[in-house]
Amino acid sequence: MYEVHEAFEAQKETYKQQEDAFKRQEDLIRERDLAIQEELIRYCKFLQENDAKKQRADKRYTEERDARLKKQQEIGGLEDQLQDLQKNSSKLDKKVQALKKYEDYLESVIKAHSEQYSDQGELLKRHEILERSNITLREHQMKLEEELEKLRIDAAQFEKQKNEEILTLNNELAGLTKDLDDVDKQKNKLQSQVEASSHQASFKNLNLGRILMAIDNISVRCLEGIVKIKDDAKRETEKGEKIDSKKDKANTKPKDGKEKKEGGQQGEEDDFMKKAEKALKKLEEIGNMMSDFQDIINECNKDPTAYKKK
Repeated sequence: MYEVHEAFEAQKETYKQQEDAFKRQEDLIRERDLAIQEELIRYCKFLQENDAKKQRADKRYTEERDARLKKQQEIGGLEDQLQDLQKNSSKLDKKVQALKKYEDYLESVIKAHSEQYSDQGELLKRHEILERSNITLREHQMKLEEELEKLRIDAAQFEKQKNEEILTLNNELAGLTKDLDDVDKQKNKLQSQVEASSHQASFKNLNLGRILMAIDNISVRCLEGIVKIKDDAKRETEKGEKIDSKKDKANTKPKDGKEKKEGGQQGEEDDFMKKAEKALKKLEEIGNMMSDFQDIINECNKDPTAYKKK
């Protein structure tokens, strides 16, 4: 047990030494880890700084590149402007050389007319006034030409409109002429019908006149027959009956006169319907007379003495 205890103590001491050694090593490792962490932190900061520097450098590079391109473009534009200016300068030089002769001409004019023009400015001013007047006159001329063109267009439109109206009126005239021809044809047709109607009416009036004359003749004959019959009756009757016969004759004569008066007035009436109505009335009277005659004849045939008694 003692040996075991000694061994245990020795081993325990060894373990303690080892533990101390491990603690020292652990502390050393922790220090190294902290140092590494600090190193990592510094490295990360370094990387971040480098990244920021890189971004700034890239941005600056981009800006400088854009600025360089812009400057190059400006240089190109300025070079183009320079070339244009040089061209314009050469053109102006040529123009100056070309206008030199005009300047010489103006100088000669001033020398020749020194009393009117003292310098080129006055001469140019006079030319400017004349040029403005010329421009004004040209504008006035253009306005007049525009108005003339407008008037020409209006005249053409007016002429076109009037031609269309003339064409329309001609068409209407042709239609009216055709209608007039149709109306004339209808008029001639109606006139022919009127003439035919007039001829027919004349023929009817002639026939009616003949019929009326025949009716009047028959009526007169009937009246004469009545008078004759009554006269015969008066001769064969007695004196009292003779007086009655005279009264009947007196009553009959006015009727005859009335009929004759009506027959005389018949020629004065022109209305066809009135003539026809009067003719019908006379025919009715004639029919009545004929009926009376027939009755008298029948009675006479039956009893010849009966009529004498009446």
